[in-house]
Amino acid sequence: MTHTYKIPKSMNNKSFFNLPYIIKTSKQNKPSIVKIKYCKKSLDILSTLLKEGYIRGYFIDSSRSMKNILILLKYTNDINLLSLKTIRLNNQRKFLSVKDLKTNFTTFNLLIISTKKGVMSHLDAINLNIGGFPLLNVI
Repeated sequence: MTHTYKIPKSMNNKSFFNLPYIIKTSKQNKPSIVKIKYCKKSLDILSTLLKEGYIRGYFIDSSRSMKNILILLKYTNDINLLSLKTIRLNNQRKFLSVKDLKTNFTTFNLLIISTKKGVMSHLDAINLNIGGFPLLNVI
């Protein structure tokens, strides 16, 4: 049986910054699908999470007047292992160089950053030798 979790109406207008909250609150209901409003940045983040194996997939539902993204959550032993945390460094956006990523962020499971080449994991950014702005930490 498929369970779907919809975001509360109070969260509808805040784009990808609500993704950590949505994932956290959906864990209580153990849905297999989480529905969020469409946002290009969320789509980029989900693409990285899929590539790294944290979700089963996602697809865009445009059957209604407003586009939504349906996220297929991944469970191991009935536990959703995905936990996201928004990165705020002193309440400002801070650019992280490749050197910063190599020395300070090796202990993270996955850091999702926004670079000039798009949204990607910190490991991909290190391999491409580019820095970027941190968005989310997958813990």
